[in-house]
Amino acid sequence: MMTKLNGWRQKLPAVLGFSTVEMMIVICIVGILAVISAPAMYRYITSNRLESDTDGMAADLHYARSIAISNGKILRFAATPAGYTVFNPVTNQVFRTKNFDHGLTLALTQNIDFYPWGMADATVFTISNSSGAHQINLLPTGIVEVQ
Repeated sequence: MMTKLNGWRQKLPAVLGFSTVEMMIVICIVGILAVISAPAMYRYITSNRLESDTDGMAADLHYARSIAISNGKILRFAATPAGYTVFNPVTNQVFRTKNFDHGLTLALTQNIDFYPWGMADATVFTISNSSGAHQINLLPTGIVEVQ
């Protein structure tokens, strides 16, 4: 914008942006904050994956029980360290499959049957990754407890 003072045109000082030094200081500060927060963020993410996959497995155990009751047939929950499958052992019809990723594993290979009257084979699952381990207790009544 130009203004006229005493017949002379003068430019108003223009603010054009940041200097290179200012930008380098901001980039350094952001880099330092990223380096400080990265390990805590990694621990949070691995802990959250363990928590969510434990809850997902408990939900799938509930699902297997409900399908066994509603269909009036035995349903099998076949668990391996790499994941698990819910299927009908007579017809081999698969209802659900889950493969673990991001370092999650189950402690043992186990086959659990859910019966049409709601009962199940009592089992303790231990699911773990680098952030820790959680237990899922399957009671003989078919009830699932997460610890």
